[in-house]
Amino acid sequence: MKRFTKEQLLFFLKEASHDLGRTPTGKDFDKSKYPSRTTYVNRFGSWNKALKLAGLKLNSKTYSRSELIDFLRLLAAELGRSPTPTDLKKSKWAPSQATYRKSFGSFRQALKEAGQLKQDAASLKQFVKKQ
Repeated sequence: MKRFTKEQLLFFLKEASHDLGRTPTGKDFDKSKYPSRTTYVNRFGSWNKALKLAGLKLNSKTYSRSELIDFLRLLAAELGRSPTPTDLKKSKWAPSQATYRKSFGSFRQALKEAGQLKQDAASLKQFVKKQ
């Protein structure tokens, strides 16, 4: 395993920003020629801290609680079951589990407020029909 210096990691962030024409996201770094987002989190404490140290603009999106609930319900309808944190990671459009924790205190509480705790396929069909 190659160990990068902090300076090298910050250089890669700046290079990716230049190549992309925008601030890179963690997903841009996963499965790319650059070190993974996990490397940045481990070395700097968070992805955003690394971006700040590189002098890049943060690219976080703020969602309302109702938007987050809508995302959970849509993902549940797509999956035919209650979403899990792994489902959030795999989704190309769903906010992260950390976003739910920040807004609701826990992912479980977000599921509860979205009516998705122990949700089964029959009740999901009922939700989809209402839409």
